[in-house]
Amino acid sequence: MDKKILCTVPLKDFPETCEIMNRNNFVTYLEYPNYNDVLRIINNFDGLFPNAKMSIDKKLIDNASKLKVISMPGMGTDHIDMKYCSEKGVKVFSLSDAKDFMSTIPSTAEYTVGLILSLLKKYHHSMKSVVEDNLWLTSKFRGFNLKNKIVGIIGYGVIGKQVSNMLKVFDAKVIVNDPYLNNSDYNINFVTIETLLKNSEIITVHVPLNDETKNLIDRNNFSLMNQTYFINASRGGVIDDSALIWALEAGKVKAAALDVLTDESNLNFESNVLIQYAKNNDNLIITPHCAGSSFDGLKRIFKYSAEILIKNLLEN
Repeated sequence: MDKKILCTVPLKDFPETCEIMNRNNFVTYLEYPNYNDVLRIINNFDGLFPNAKMSIDKKLIDNASKLKVISMPGMGTDHIDMKYCSEKGVKVFSLSDAKDFMSTIPSTAEYTVGLILSLLKKYHHSMKSVVEDNLWLTSKFRGFNLKNKIVGIIGYGVIGKQVSNMLKVFDAKVIVNDPYLNNSDYNINFVTIETLLKNSEIITVHVPLNDETKNLIDRNNFSLMNQTYFINASRGGVIDDSALIWALEAGKVKAAALDVLTDESNLNFESNVLIQYAKNNDNLIITPHCAGSSFDGLKRIFKYSAEILIKNLLEN
């Protein structure tokens, strides 16, 4: 079919996906290119296989005169101007459209539970004490059990459900807030957002970033918490960064673990207030958006998304 595809996802460890895309296509592989480099060449391509950091805005889309299909190998599309793509006739597919498939990929949910355990058990601090400080201080790193803890899950989509199911193995008490679901359809304890924030000992967020969820967890909502462990592995923009720092300093949040930050595509380590706070305080863990990055999960995700891309290019 001789279609031209731009791939900005690092696929060197996933030859099966490369084989799918290379078949009868001309594929250009550029791992995490900067925006201006993409802007200069995007007009040459019929299909796009982007990474999650790549901004696909109106300017880029206007330059992409031949672009017909974008297949995003992830659930988030907040970095893509979906409305403008639709206006320009560019089809966009993401894994948010493949809930049945994603329900078989536990990567982000497992990582979330790992972050919860790391906060409770202080793994990161105790390891640093041994390796960097040459100390063996068992009593300093006494943690807490997950059993019987009240865990509030904000967002009960694919990942929220997976986290809930995993937490049941620990005998945690799960409560959920999701205004878009019919409570009677699920065997779970749905509560209001206020009830969840006030009563949860652990809170984990699993919502997409959109106009309704931007800064969803702001100072008002953090103020309802009480010595809460807080986890965000969804999107950075769903929390107010300065409000989280206030909550950590005020003791509203006992400790937090973040796998995502606001505007990761333009991240400045020196000016990011959360990174700077974490450098000087031991109650904030930040990891570089790797919750979904397991080899076995990505192998299936990349293959699935590549097949979607090729199928829809064939139809165009």
